[in-house]
Amino acid sequence: MVYTNAERARKLAARTAFRSCLLVCCAFFASPATALDAAGVRSTSSEALALIKEGADRSPSFSGLLERISESSGIVYVEFGYCALGHLNGCLLPFVVPSTGGRYLRILVTPDRTRESHDRLIALIAHELQHALEVLAHPEVVDVDSMLEMYSRIGVPLAGRKGYETSAAHAVQDAVLAELHVNRP
Repeated sequence: MVYTNAERARKLAARTAFRSCLLVCCAFFASPATALDAAGVRSTSSEALALIKEGADRSPSFSGLLERISESSGIVYVEFGYCALGHLNGCLLPFVVPSTGGRYLRILVTPDRTRESHDRLIALIAHELQHALEVLAHPEVVDVDSMLEMYSRIGVPLAGRKGYETSAAHAVQDAVLAELHVNRP
């Protein structure tokens, strides 16, 4: 789910861009180096990194997402947090931080294990990584407005919520979940 409260996003864009740059810098220098860093997917959470690694190990579709992100010029941070005041289990935040080396995106997934099982949480991360790929595939997306414009073309607005959804993200989530069920540890 791409959560886009555009009015609020515009008001907080400058502050968020600064915080995101600060987060990226801190995460880059503070997080341990992992094989995932080369793939363009990072986290400051060792638990999130473990879920991403497990997803890549158990699901060819998940691994493919990581490969495609690594081939892009973007960096995607996956962190635990709450979207839409806790009403969503995960989201790609509508803030794109452009830099000379590419674009930085941030995904939040719920840390609440009572809402999502272990495998469903991995599939949810894959769903949100697909949204990140959708943004990275469109070089014109560099801010909130261009992200909203892109999703108004390729996505479907969510009824009763501010955001968009795509069939590609649902398809990836379903494929990863099926592969995780086949490849249980």
